Amino acid sequence: MRKSSPRWKALLAVALATSLLAAACGDDGGKSDTASTGTTGATAKTGATGTGATAATAATGTTKKATVAGCEKGYSDPADLSLTRAVARCSAGAPAPVPLATKTKIVIATNFKLEFNSPVAVANTLGEYAKENLEVEFVNLSYANSIPQLANGQVDVAVGGFETAMFNAGAQDIAIKVIAGNYFPPKASNYTVAQTGLWCRKDSFTTPDKPILKEIETKKWATAAGRGSSAVYYSAAEIQKRVPDFNIKKVDIQTVASTDIIAALKNKAIDCGILLDPLWTQVKDDPAFFQAATQTPGEPLGQMSFGKNLLVDKPEVGQAFLRAYIRTVNTYFAGNYHQDDKVMAEIQKWTGATAENQAVLKGLDSLTFDWEVRSGTTTRIQQLFIDLGVITTFTTPVVESKIVDRSVYEKVLGVK
Repeated sequence: MRKSSPRWKALLAVALATSLLAAACGDDGGKSDTASTGTTGATAKTGATGTGATAATAATGTTKKATVAGCEKGYSDPADLSLTRAVARCSAGAPAPVPLATKTKIVIATNFKLEFNSPVAVANTLGEYAKENLEVEFVNLSYANSIPQLANGQVDVAVGGFETAMFNAGAQDIAIKVIAGNYFPPKASNYTVAQTGLWCRKDSFTTPDKPILKEIETKKWATAAGRGSSAVYYSAAEIQKRVPDFNIKKVDIQTVASTDIIAALKNKAIDCGILLDPLWTQVKDDPAFFQAATQTPGEPLGQMSFGKNLLVDKPEVGQAFLRAYIRTVNTYFAGNYHQDDKVMAEIQKWTGATAENQAVLKGLDSLTFDWEVRSGTTTRIQQLFIDLGVITTFTTPVVESKIVDRSVYEKVLGVK
């Protein structure tokens, strides 16, 4: 077994530095208060408080600003990874619609019908796409399976995570780019608050009453995208804050559909699993489980991608779509939308949640939706995937410019 890559550790140390405060506040509380790190005094990745902290929080000094009416606070420096960063926001109803001259249909691919991607559906049911003269069709496709159809024009928009399929497309110079992020949990890295992330069965640890977190590297995990999931990245990052010598390469990671992971946990087919919003609410009060890792704070790890259709052939249509999406976030998802009955009813239509589960969701923190993409996220995730042997076709991370195109939301917001 190879040791963890020094390159991966260096990149992770920089990313972790910005979240030390949140980790310190929630290291041993809440649902994870029964988990021992197994490492005396280990609260952060070794070296993370050195020069990496400065690098992580320092902005590039950009003077760019959004200029579209109502969106003057709709843009932030992508290099700002600080916990105090103000999330980009416009006023409700902004940016204003700029209807296309003729009605245009776009196809959106997603195999999730969960809260985190509900704005793409709410934009449809509440008429925001129609304001742009857009008609949308949803198709049930995983992000990986949507890549060929993005490339050939059968699909216009694909929803997914930062996955190997995306990185491979970038390495091959295929005209597919991430054009927006999606969300992050507002209290990520705070273990006094149950939330999306890696959840484990206590009985799979040698001391169930106080699981030793170091043992997690010997357990069987499950994610919807297997080892090539951004959830593996954030789980490793969060665990290494408390167990610096944690080795993600030792973990047996299986591919299991998100909606089947709870059953797999309860049937003891797996020891730990990534539970997305709102699936984790089904185990948050069950003493048989504990939360081992949250998402990394302040960093959207899901995304939407465009193919050649909207990047090259019809950029005005791509801008119309993203304008409607951003307006939906600003109008319906900007605050504590869990207390907005109208929005919650639309989310329930999308997810198909039971009235009982919806009632539980209403009592939880609303997600922080964030259409921006942070600098360095794709590099850090790729480096981990290379180290894990998930990516084998190249040995150096593909440069961000081949994967991410921020110009779409910059044009929508009039960033200058």
